[in-house]
Amino acid sequence: MNNKDFKIEQQVERWDLFARLVPTIFLLIALVLVTTNIIDFETAFWVGMGLFACTAVTWWFWTIYTIRHLVKVLNRASTNLLEVREEFRFVSKELKDLKK
Repeated sequence: MNNKDFKIEQQVERWDLFARLVPTIFLLIALVLVTTNIIDFETAFWVGMGLFACTAVTWWFWTIYTIRHLVKVLNRASTNLLEVREEFRFVSKELKDLKK
């Protein structure tokens, strides 16, 4: 596993943690602020929508970047497998010729 693959794996773990914690924390804070009349429900709603939009856009660009990296890795692996297959065929043919 190269460094870029390791970084992507770490980023996935961070996104997973973010997806679990941030909505829960936001809901708890918003609930406390709305019930104590520090902010009204509409303000909490629009702040939540803004945070959601920022998260969605950031996640979208990260996903596109990650998919592009994955496609490059898969293409490289496919090319390498085809090369190995051709070499295997060549060696097999040479072995058959030697047996004759």
